[in-house]
Amino acid sequence: MNINSNNIHTEKAYEQFFLGLLEGDGSIQVNHWKKRSLQFRIIIKLKYTEANYTMCAKIRFKLGIMNLHIRRGFVIMVEDHRLKLLKIMAIIDKYGLLLTHRRRQYAFFKYCYTNQITYSEYAHIKNLNLSWFGFDCIDDYSSSLFLQLSHWPNWLIGFTEAEGCFCIRSNGSHSFSISQENGYEVLTAIKTTFKIPNKVRSTSRTYFLETYAGAVLQNICNFYSSPDLIGLLGEKQIQYKRFKESLEKKLINKLFIF
Repeated sequence: MNINSNNIHTEKAYEQFFLGLLEGDGSIQVNHWKKRSLQFRIIIKLKYTEANYTMCAKIRFKLGIMNLHIRRGFVIMVEDHRLKLLKIMAIIDKYGLLLTHRRRQYAFFKYCYTNQITYSEYAHIKNLNLSWFGFDCIDDYSSSLFLQLSHWPNWLIGFTEAEGCFCIRSNGSHSFSISQENGYEVLTAIKTTFKIPNKVRSTSRTYFLETYAGAVLQNICNFYSSPDLIGLLGEKQIQYKRFKESLEKKLINKLFIF
């Protein structure tokens, strides 16, 4: 895989990271106010930690989008300002969204926003559900397509911030896992990126990928520590650092044993 050479400080890298975070833990919403007018907003909701708050504040500063709210144990990024929504839409249009359900959310959002539709048309489209003509051309992307995208690495880091887990178990074993509802193709692309031999598993509508293999975990660490990528920025960065240090210590201990 060709790694994108975006520098950690570039706005472009933050845009790509933001999209991965949005697709993992975000929502693109069109709601109504008393059946009279439509309201548009884009939200990312994360568990509150100091690291996640700092990450969100940094994204706000770098990209000039999203307001921050701290509520009931969550840090919530919200944008509902019409002009700033246009800026987010420009970022989405620049790179495109990857997950099918997010692409459908955005297609509906953009149609409603651009055409300033009435509440009655909004309600009609909601009743049509997936039979609405705006969804006709939205099919699942193939995993191979993801790997060809220049922004895939930084997108994946943002997505990992939302959906990934670097785990140190009580018995000292290490694992990396990542999951996504209706996300078979994206997890297959992640499996290919890290050369994970395990199969993508499913439970109901959620797909899950996990590995304990030492060589694969080293590949994963090489990726998330790459100086050419933006790197994890929030709570997962702290989790990853502990994971990496513990894994390296385990490998050193093995060398001394032999």
